[in-house]
Amino acid sequence: MAVGKTSRGVICFYVACMIISGTVNTLTTKMQFTTTSINVDGEPAKFAKPWFATLNMLGAMALVGVVDKAVRTCRPEERLSPDAEYAPLKDENGAGGMTYKQKVLVVAFPAGFDLLATAFCCMGMLYIPASIWQMLKGGSVIFCGILSVTFLKRKLYAFSWVGLCLCVVGLCTVGMSNVLGNSQQPNAGNSSDLIFGMSLVMMGQVVQAAQVIAEEWLMKDVDLPAMQIVGWEGAWGVLMMVAVVYPLLYVIPGADHGHLEDAVDTFVMVKNSAHLFGLVLVYLCSCGAFNASGIAVTGALSATHRMMMDASRTSVIWLFGLTVHYQINPSSPYGEAWTSYSYLQLVGFAILVIGQGIYGEMIKVPGLYYPPPPKSPVVQFASPGSLHMATPLPRGPE
Repeated sequence: MAVGKTSRGVICFYVACMIISGTVNTLTTKMQFTTTSINVDGEPAKFAKPWFATLNMLGAMALVGVVDKAVRTCRPEERLSPDAEYAPLKDENGAGGMTYKQKVLVVAFPAGFDLLATAFCCMGMLYIPASIWQMLKGGSVIFCGILSVTFLKRKLYAFSWVGLCLCVVGLCTVGMSNVLGNSQQPNAGNSSDLIFGMSLVMMGQVVQAAQVIAEEWLMKDVDLPAMQIVGWEGAWGVLMMVAVVYPLLYVIPGADHGHLEDAVDTFVMVKNSAHLFGLVLVYLCSCGAFNASGIAVTGALSATHRMMMDASRTSVIWLFGLTVHYQINPSSPYGEAWTSYSYLQLVGFAILVIGQGIYGEMIKVPGLYYPPPPKSPVVQFASPGSLHMATPLPRGPE
């Protein structure tokens, strides 16, 4: 039986690929940060390179654009002539629109937000478990809702505010349970470091929400296919990293051989560890698969369905940490113990998911008003980056 133009079997395949590849993305990133390699001084050190992880994510997004271009080149029916590709597009009234080059330039703005959001989240992952990190990613829905009211003058209905309030309660519960149970975790760090890491992740969600708002405001006329948007955002991000970010990281004083992050030391450490090099390659492949499958899920179902299905990735990551701790190695940095506060964490995660479902209209609250569906489909721009999930905004009044 088919769902729309896509069979149920194909949709299930897309969903499975998205969940598996997304889980691999988070776990391999955390594994990179806990891997020890020989640095430029010839001494063993942990690979704490959050900006390199950001570059990896952007590079994987750029590769999606390369693959998309190759596929379109091999399919003559999808290939545009140079004149058609770079000519100004016409709107439905015949008025001139932006050229392809102008659209590509506009994509650079959300790419900058994407870069900063991913960097904040990667820095936060240095201090917190992977499962907590993934749970906190759900906070973007809160800031998307607030910023949409402030900058887009979007109207939020009562059900939207109920969903947002539940998300706030869920996030606070998850964060509190993490701090209270920190001393019972293997390789537990300072509670202050834990709070600092969670704060960085939440800052990343604020920037991520700003990206979604910027995309909706700036890219109303940028009717590029989703795969091309992802590819160009990745390309712009890589260019910004190479031309701006890494030079700044080198001149700003820091703990990484006198720099905020030493690119030479990064290269040496990756070169000296086959395990670390393998993790980077696996991440790049899984990130590309996550981007492609996420776009496919959004196209076959909706962005809201994709957001809710991605919540299952948190459960898989949490289960992985528990399995490592209790079945493989209790002292492993990849493991996570079940503490006396884990039940509180589970309740907080459930509240967060329910809040997201109410906000996205997948869970209807009896007695509350819901606006009728729009007459025409609402185009939503959301970058399906490997380390984040942009949350769709609620539709406004008709």
